[in-house]
Amino acid sequence: HKLEACDSSISIEQALSAILVFVLGRMKATVGKILLWLNVAIFLEKFECKSSPKVIPITAKPKTLLAFEEGIFVGKNGISRKNINLKQIAMSTSTSVYDQNQFIPKSNELGFIVLANYFNNQYVGTISIGNPPQDLSVVLDTGSSDIWIPGWGCTLCGNHVSYDASKSSTYIPIKSGENLEMFEIDYGSGAVKGTKAIETIRLGGIELNDVSIGEVLYEDKEIRNFMMDGIAGLAFSGLSMITRPTILDRLQQSNPDLPAQFSVYLSTDPKDYENPSHLMFGGSNLNIVGENATWHYTPVLRQSYGDLRYWTVKVTKVQILRSSGSEDEVLMSLCEGGCLGIIDTGTSGIAVPENYYAEFVSTVTEGLNCRGTQCIGTSVSDFPDMIFSMYPDNVFPLRSEDYVICSSWGQCLLKIQPGFGDSYWIFGDTFLQAYYTLFDIENLRIGFACSGTCEGGSWHGTGGLLEFDKAYTWKMWIMWFLIVLAIISTCYLLGSMIQPIKDQIKRKRSSDENLPYDSNPFANYYGSVEANQRR
Repeated sequence: HKLEACDSSISIEQALSAILVFVLGRMKATVGKILLWLNVAIFLEKFECKSSPKVIPITAKPKTLLAFEEGIFVGKNGISRKNINLKQIAMSTSTSVYDQNQFIPKSNELGFIVLANYFNNQYVGTISIGNPPQDLSVVLDTGSSDIWIPGWGCTLCGNHVSYDASKSSTYIPIKSGENLEMFEIDYGSGAVKGTKAIETIRLGGIELNDVSIGEVLYEDKEIRNFMMDGIAGLAFSGLSMITRPTILDRLQQSNPDLPAQFSVYLSTDPKDYENPSHLMFGGSNLNIVGENATWHYTPVLRQSYGDLRYWTVKVTKVQILRSSGSEDEVLMSLCEGGCLGIIDTGTSGIAVPENYYAEFVSTVTEGLNCRGTQCIGTSVSDFPDMIFSMYPDNVFPLRSEDYVICSSWGQCLLKIQPGFGDSYWIFGDTFLQAYYTLFDIENLRIGFACSGTCEGGSWHGTGGLLEFDKAYTWKMWIMWFLIVLAIISTCYLLGSMIQPIKDQIKRKRSSDENLPYDSNPFANYYGSVEANQRR
């Protein structure tokens, strides 16, 4: 029926599936029927009309389909994120789409850190600690302010690279009396515990001395599975529990001639070696966006007395729009009186405050076959656009291709996650992929780059989708599965053919001896004994 409706041809995989359906259908055993229906399901899932978009999301496996619904926690002491279980990614996908062993772009520019792109869902950079330097991978996180890495004595840190303090001439332990000073940081996905120390760190060739770091000796199970080794916080001192002065403070103190700013470019193309994802201290490169690109600034807000904490901005309006001809229909409008937003490189999606979340998702998915942020039988174009307005007069659209990822068989996921609390919108990597971002420390403002009118992430790619024809690993796994299934089917058929052959041989022997054939092997055995005795 699907062939007739689509007037389409069958691929090699589908042809093999059809053959296996026929073979398995001849099995009478229960296992054969189970394999049959499993293969039928795979055949129907794999079949697609020529008119359907041949794309699969790179981010299909970085989190399970429920992972975005785990959300983040906004509490009294700050934001805790339920981070990505990237071990599951490695298990469910044959290789990272950004193979560090295959190609690592380099830059001789001071302060330039290339970010490894894992499934357009987490971006990890390399920093050096100690003297001689030891390289470790970290998330450069604008939503926290501490730096910690696994210590050499950590037996509960998964497969993370460890920092060996005994090999560093600049290591100084921090003590409280006679004992090492301890710390514990609790994230949404678990806690890390360890001791404090003072060390030298290097960020893209910039050396910072006497930095307080955390040497982790224990990680909760979830954190052990993370792709990165540690975290380097790039928020303000109001969040710091270990690193005081913060990395940002040390940068200004040690390098007064370096502009007090850094930029973050998150590419949606992991193989873009000309302009790879990166973080650059002390500068930016607007040419990435376009010749006429400019920064659209919004000020950083001080939420209370004391030290600054987050990179917080004022959101003046949030709208959900659906284009209908020459006019846009406003489906939902929020934050008319103003809301707070946090620009956070350590969050993967867009986190919506708890009091808005259910209605927000319901409006985005209205009329579609969706359950929460998961949808079936849909495509990217079925979803509306989002408009985020920020003080004073900035308007930043997110097109559906910026926040929706879909498989070739019509299974879609919204890169939206709930925030537990009513205070903050969190603009994570989904937003930063669409807008090249400048964090201006000196002037306490954040700039988002646009070439002319801001139009979302259409200027640099497809919003996180990978053409299916290029997804060789997916096809390889499908082919291997079909081959294994064919082998199992063949063995079963051969086994079912052996018994009739045996029975035929026994009948022939019986007839030769002029004895009645009995399918009972014991009866035939005793019959043969009696015949021998008579002889």
